[in-house]
Amino acid sequence: MLTIQEARRALERHFAEHPPAVSGDLYIGDGWYEDEQDYLPEWGSRQFLVDGNPSFGRLDNLAIFIDKHTGAVREDYVTPNLKKIRGMRPVGSGA
Repeated sequence: MLTIQEARRALERHFAEHPPAVSGDLYIGDGWYEDEQDYLPEWGSRQFLVDGNPSFGRLDNLAIFIDKHTGAVREDYVTPNLKKIRGMRPVGSGA
């Protein structure tokens, strides 16, 4: 099973290969979530997540899940995954 630190590195590699369209500086935050299958990281622009500038908020409806068993990173929409996301537990980011 993947540790949260390994999941963070998998996400960093994913972003290096597939840069997301965010305004500002890409930032992986500390507010992660998990369930039995996946990690759900907090990510977006540093200007929004750290500085609190609402002009840099994400409007993409994108969730990124990292499979705890395989390390696979998958992008999906938040809306069809709301039940899953609402059932996830907060966990530290391992930063």
